[in-house]
Amino acid sequence: MAFNNIGPLTFLAPGQTVSWSYTYGDDHGTQFASADVKTPNQGAVHLADQQTKRKDNNGVATYSVHIHNLGAGGCFHNLQGGGMS
Repeated sequence: MAFNNIGPLTFLAPGQTVSWSYTYGDDHGTQFASADVKTPNQGAVHLADQQTKRKDNNGVATYSVHIHNLGAGGCFHNLQGGGMS
């Protein structure tokens, strides 16, 4: 299941990092998320890493990712991604 445009628009200045967490309520297997860039890059380069998954005793799975801006400019983004196939 792919997803785009998830979460609030978030601005990353050069050198900044933001952590995102998302859940479907239940376990959807392996998921990958990256930055869904919303504004012209203007030198921004977003890197997604530290993908994690936590599963609670009640079966709820929570996924998380860190997005880093490695570029010389800033821009807005939210999340896009989906399951591995």
